[in-house]
Amino acid sequence: MIADPLQSNGAAAQVIRFRPRKGGSRVSRGGKNLIGNADPDRSPVPDLSRYQGRESSEEYRHRMMVNVVAFAFTSILVVAGVWLALMMSHA
Repeated sequence: MIADPLQSNGAAAQVIRFRPRKGGSRVSRGGKNLIGNADPDRSPVPDLSRYQGRESSEEYRHRMMVNVVAFAFTSILVVAGVWLALMMSHA
C-alpha cells in the first residue's frame, strides 16, 4: 500500500467547502467594507458618455479599410504558414 504524502505526518485529511459569495467580490467584515465602492449601482469609473461622439462616414470608411488590410495581412500569413508547413513535410 502506498502512503498518501499529505497524511504522512499522521494527521487526518480534511475537506474544506468554500461557498460562493453573494453580491460579487464585495466583502464586509465587522461593518468595514474592504472595497471602497459599497453601492452596486455606483461605478468607480466616471461617466464616459461625454467623450462619445457621432461617428462620421469618413471615420467608418477608414476603420473598414483598416479592417480589410488587417484581414488580408492575416490571410497572407496563414497561407504562407500552410505553404511552409507543406514544404517542410515534403522535405
